[in-house]
Amino acid sequence: MRAFALVLVLSSGAAGQTSSPPDASPAPSDAPPAHAAPSIAPDEASPTQFPGVTEGGVVSAATYVSDRPWPTQRHFALVATEGSFSGYGLGFRAGWLRAGLDGAFAYTPLLATYSPDPEKFPEFKLLSSFQASASIYVGLHRLDARTDLGVAFGYRYNTLMRHGATVAFYFQRELAAHWTLQGFVGPCIFPDAEDQIRQKTGWVGGSVLSGLAGHQAGVGLSIAFYP
Repeated sequence: MRAFALVLVLSSGAAGQTSSPPDASPAPSDAPPAHAAPSIAPDEASPTQFPGVTEGGVVSAATYVSDRPWPTQRHFALVATEGSFSGYGLGFRAGWLRAGLDGAFAYTPLLATYSPDPEKFPEFKLLSSFQASASIYVGLHRLDARTDLGVAFGYRYNTLMRHGATVAFYFQRELAAHWTLQGFVGPCIFPDAEDQIRQKTGWVGGSVLSGLAGHQAGVGLSIAFYP
């Protein structure tokens, strides 16, 4: 009997030594593979930008038509004129880009007509004169950063037709940092034009025209240099 009990004790001790604790390591399926590449977050989309609109935290600057492409001064310029509006000469421009004063002294030819008989072909005569002019210009509408529209009105003194006044529409185009081009269209009114032409030519009776009676058609260009 004692021998049987001893055999049971020895067999239970051997069973305790051979048994091992359960494996605590994770299952192969639960562990990440060693060769797996790290995950990369997708790139964030670039915000869409519109002038003056906030999108994705970015505010883009709006472009205004009044922004000039050049920072050079526009307070004083030397001007060359051509055409019947101010004659063919030199002058100046003072003020600002859209408001100021134009002055010029120029040679002004005048094509006068004389018609003593309506049924006969009129007589033409080219007369010469000099003219001093002063005009105030005001910009009314800016088409873009380089083009301006406005009106000009001023005074004329002509050595042949004497005192006059003018009203004209004008455009101004910036050509470069130091150059602008101006164009003028409008009548120049000289109330004494016919009497002065008759006195100059000796024409008596009939019809005398300079442009349209007391009106001299005003069309001209000028180019300004801003130093």
